[in-house]
Amino acid sequence: PISLCSARESSMALRRALLSLRPSTAPSVARAFGTAPTGPVTVAERSIDITVVIEGVRHKLKGKIGKSLAQALAESNDPVLQSVVPDVSLRQGPDTHVSLPGDVLALMPELDFEGETLLKDIAENPGPISRMASQVVLSKALDGMSVAIAANRPFPSGSAI
Repeated sequence: PISLCSARESSMALRRALLSLRPSTAPSVARAFGTAPTGPVTVAERSIDITVVIEGVRHKLKGKIGKSLAQALAESNDPVLQSVVPDVSLRQGPDTHVSLPGDVLALMPELDFEGETLLKDIAENPGPISRMASQVVLSKALDGMSVAIAANRPFPSGSAI
């Protein structure tokens, strides 16, 4: 028979072994911030400032590095900013058509087939500076950027669905 004390010791040994197998979060933190943090990470180091232009009116937005622009808009506490990112589908979630300045567009990867299809399906009259907000991943390089909310195709609602 196993004593209670040896069962606890075995359980603790198993727990320590399992914890040692857990992947370290340090590499992912280092990738997200460029280097591993040496001290506490402040909110300012994890977020960027964005100016969002909606029908000629400028709105300030703080976005978390690593999130998409669509997520930042949807999670903002500003009802005006939240209103410009409708749920485009159950899979896609909130998204909207945006126009980006050339310097920001130069930092974006080329659109793949799926990204181009999404843009053509949702955006009204997409142009060469168009992207979907979900395609813009926030990074420190985008701090201070301005984006304009562009028109989406009308979504069916009510009995039209």
